[in-house]
Amino acid sequence: MVDTVMKLAPLSFFTLFAYSSTLFGQTSQGDSFALSAQVSALKAKSLVHEKEIEALLSSKPLEPTKFNPPVSGAVVPPEPDASGNQVPPSPYLPVPDYYETKEPVSPPDAIPSSKTNDIPSSTTNLSETSDVLDLNSSDSQGDENENEDRVADVLIERHDGYYFGPLLGFVIPDDGAVRNLVNNTKESFESDAGYFIGLQFGKDFGTIRWEVEYSHHGFDGQGSGTDYEISVHDFMTRLLLEKEIGDLIDLRAGLGMGIGFISIEDNQDYSGESFVYDFGVGASYRLRENMNLSLDYRYFLSAAEDQYDRLKGHIFTASANFDL
Repeated sequence: MVDTVMKLAPLSFFTLFAYSSTLFGQTSQGDSFALSAQVSALKAKSLVHEKEIEALLSSKPLEPTKFNPPVSGAVVPPEPDASGNQVPPSPYLPVPDYYETKEPVSPPDAIPSSKTNDIPSSTTNLSETSDVLDLNSSDSQGDENENEDRVADVLIERHDGYYFGPLLGFVIPDDGAVRNLVNNTKESFESDAGYFIGLQFGKDFGTIRWEVEYSHHGFDGQGSGTDYEISVHDFMTRLLLEKEIGDLIDLRAGLGMGIGFISIEDNQDYSGESFVYDFGVGASYRLRENMNLSLDYRYFLSAAEDQYDRLKGHIFTASANFDL
């Protein structure tokens, strides 16, 4: 058995070698044929490409294109219309010219009866339109008046709050007297009219006013052979009650009190401090929203002192109060 295998082994080896060589030889021969075909196709394509390049190079060169761009900012003027009014082309239809003709107006005697019957309707229409215009005008005038009234109300609206203002007026004092403590005698004098100035600051609460005031009034007096010079400086507070009369006018009355520094001079000085008070009535007028004018009358009194009798008098003042 072993001998038989040994004899068959060389034969099998040679048979396998012959078959593989035949197989591989055929494969390599087919590959060589395929490669040669691809090379031939590539050469043919290159020849065609070379001929196309030769044809392009043999053609005439292209002429360059010239461009003329417009200059920036240059305005081309429009060409004048030499033909005048040109008529557009045919789908356009010209607008016909219409000429209005007015019929001659005949005199009133020649108006036919048929037309006279139509006159009242036209007149009634005119009257109705005039009535409408009159109504519109009256409405517009009414609106303007209402606007003016509103503006006036805004301008003169009462202002509740603080205010201040100057005082200016004159005084008509009663006669007075001084006491000479050296001789223990009393000397009377007749008073002349004098001046009054002051400054006040207050607050308006609506129907009540509270004020503080500094005022100065002075006048002269003539005694028996002696002239007197009287000067009074007052620091007072005042309470006023007001009553509105319409939108612009207020009536008021009040009471003031304070302290007064009184000086009466002739050959010697009669000076002192006294309690002073006054009663007053007056009226104020609202001139603007933040300003009013006042006219007041006061009856002024002071307490008597050792060197002089009580001073009394009538004071008339005018003041302008400015709201703060």
